[in-house]
Amino acid sequence: MDLQPTFRSKAAFKIVGVERYTGEGISAIQDAWDEFGKRIPEIAHRVLPLGVYGFEDYSRDFVMTPGEFPKFYYIAALEVDSLDDIPPGMVGRDVPAANYATFRYQGPVAGISAFFRSIYDEWLPASGYQLDPQVNADFERPQPHGDNGEADEEIWLPIAKKS
Repeated sequence: MDLQPTFRSKAAFKIVGVERYTGEGISAIQDAWDEFGKRIPEIAHRVLPLGVYGFEDYSRDFVMTPGEFPKFYYIAALEVDSLDDIPPGMVGRDVPAANYATFRYQGPVAGISAFFRSIYDEWLPASGYQLDPQVNADFERPQPHGDNGEADEEIWLPIAKKS
């Protein structure tokens, strides 16, 4: 497992998509992607080329219990240039500019959770950084790949120096 990040800055951006709470587990994430895939044409103001995001919002109702899948709001989303005209049943978010540690995950979809846990439980505590409280989320940028049960994702963790 490669926990050596690349450090990048990203300007503020906006997303619109389908949100689900993961209180019942990881299946909520697949549900968000399933509905999102059907509703992409409804999203106005899309930025081209399409920027697809899996956005994990930890700012509300976040619960981390050892041995359980964490509970948070997940948004399967597209980058947009305006939060006007959000379709019914979808949400929009302004994401502030931030510095990021980015990680690449390539492997079975079932292994993504363990990879995230390694980032938060191993890399982050030893790094000299903390999750940037201005963002209080992270996101994935899925990379093109076949539909074979494998994932290829960039994971963007917003960071700030520990005080």
